[in-house]
Amino acid sequence: MPAEAQRPRSLAETAYDAIEQMIISRRLTPGAMVSEGELGAELALGRTPVREALARLKSIGFVEVHPRRGVLVTQVDIIKHLELLEVRRPLDETVARCVIARGSDDDMARLRACVADLLVAAEARDREVYFRTKRSMHETLVGAAYNTTLASTMTALHAQSRRFWYTHEPTASFLDCAGLHVAIAAGVTARDRETALAGIGRLFDFLEQMTRRALDRRPLV
Repeated sequence: MPAEAQRPRSLAETAYDAIEQMIISRRLTPGAMVSEGELGAELALGRTPVREALARLKSIGFVEVHPRRGVLVTQVDIIKHLELLEVRRPLDETVARCVIARGSDDDMARLRACVADLLVAAEARDREVYFRTKRSMHETLVGAAYNTTLASTMTALHAQSRRFWYTHEPTASFLDCAGLHVAIAAGVTARDRETALAGIGRLFDFLEQMTRRALDRRPLV
């Protein structure tokens, strides 16, 4: 397993994951103003790990920190998500190439298990489980690339994507999207670069179409 998955988690990482999920799931809605103290009390954590977590969340655009006023949860921006997809497409291709070149047999087995779980979650149309499972799949894939610079970049981009899709992806699209991920994983685990990259192209064409359709409808949650 990658070293990142083996070491103990810090309090700041625990705070980051918890607050990130609160924002993604809209427990903290766009436009909400909260304080470090309120977040610390809810999470049973001190101000220092909460402050460190908020600094990371600010760096990826989830919050704005206003001294003496509090922490503002930012809006979900559809146009920025189209820009994010442009950035992610070549990086996802790079991840696939790295995993094909470096991933172990155990990594491939974990990836196959993740996409199987994603199909189950998609069929159940459970938004919480679906996005939690998709996160696990992305983390497994990126971890198997064994490139720490790529991993840190993708972690931020995946978080921004999760926030957008939690708000805007229709449950009716879960199975279609999961099927595209299955096709990519099939190429990666077979160490077939051409199949994997073709699958990534189809996925991002699909994601761009869904993003553009989101311009014409209200948030789903």
